Amino acid sequence: MGRYACLFAATLLLLAGCSSVTVNRDYDEAVDFAALRTYAWQHAEQPQTGDARIDNDLIDERVRAAVDAELAAKGFARVEAAEADFQVAYFIDFKQRIGGSSVSFGVGAGNYGRYSGVGYNTAISDYEEGRLTIDIVDPHSGKNIWRGVGRRTTYEGGTPKKTTRIVNGAVARILKKFPPKT
Repeated sequence: MGRYACLFAATLLLLAGCSSVTVNRDYDEAVDFAALRTYAWQHAEQPQTGDARIDNDLIDERVRAAVDAELAAKGFARVEAAEADFQVAYFIDFKQRIGGSSVSFGVGAGNYGRYSGVGYNTAISDYEEGRLTIDIVDPHSGKNIWRGVGRRTTYEGGTPKKTTRIVNGAVARILKKFPPKT
C-alpha cells in the first residue's frame, strides 16, 4: 500500500510540475512570416507599471533570456533595432479569478424507499492568475503582427531555479507556434 501511495504522490507532483499554462495566440494572416529573419526588443528596458511584482529586474532578465533562447532555437538572429524584421515586446499582469469545483454528489434512500435525498456540494475559491503576453510587432507600422498569451495560477514562494523553470516553460509554450504556418 505504501508503494502505491508514493507512486500516486509522485504522479501528482509530476502533473503539478507540468503546470497548466493555458496559451492563446492570434496573428495577422496577411503577414509573410517566412520572410522574417531578425528581431530586436521593442523596449531596451521594460516599461514600469508601478506593481512591484511586475517591475522586477530578475523576472525581466528571465523573460528576455527565455525569449532570446526560443527565438535563437527557431533560427532568428537578434540585431540592432534599425536592422530588425520584427520587434518583440512582453507584458505581465495579474488578475483575481474565482473558480469552483465539484466536491461531492450523492444519492441516498431509506428503508423501503420511504426516504430519499440528493446531495451536491461545490467548493468556490478565489485565486490569482498571472498572464504573460508576448507581442511580435512590425517595426515600420508599430502594429502587432502576432500575439501569444500564456496564463497560469500564480504561486507564492519558490526558488530562483523554480521561477526560471516556470518562466522558461511559459515562454516555450507561448512561442511554440511562432512563426505560424501560413
